[in-house]
Amino acid sequence: NWFKINMRLLFVFVFLSSIAFGQNGIPNAPNPARAYNNYSKQFPNFLTKNEANQLENKLVKYEKETSNEIVVVVVDSLLGYSSGDYAKILGNKWGVGKEKVDNGIVILIKPTGKKGDRKTFIAVGRGLEGAISNITCKKIIDNEMIPSFKIGKYHEGINKALTVISYLATGQ
Repeated sequence: NWFKINMRLLFVFVFLSSIAFGQNGIPNAPNPARAYNNYSKQFPNFLTKNEANQLENKLVKYEKETSNEIVVVVVDSLLGYSSGDYAKILGNKWGVGKEKVDNGIVILIKPTGKKGDRKTFIAVGRGLEGAISNITCKKIIDNEMIPSFKIGKYHEGINKALTVISYLATGQ
């Protein structure tokens, strides 16, 4: 009995330690909050200033109209995480989406590295999973984003993805 209690305590300690220290290096939420966030040093102009402003305005308007919150984050490194884990940790750390309904979406883009190292992931909060499944997110990435990204049209790829996401989440 004593052994079981100690093992449980050890497990809880290891689990909580991995959460506390595992997030090291993942950026804090921007202040003031922004919907488009480029942390890439290799691609500082991933979007032009005009494209970034258009995207920011579109996402802010979308949140006001639907209460669904979408953030787009560009990074150079996943810090050893899978793209999915990084996006989910970031979404939780930043509090993307309304807390009671968990209606946030993180679009994570890692444009750096050689072929196979570049990653794109869409993490959807539980409140939107019924409308936008993981399989659907993969299809959005493969069919809407990657073809545009391959020809350097990053803004176009993100906008195509947002059009599909918006339709699926709200029917509009």
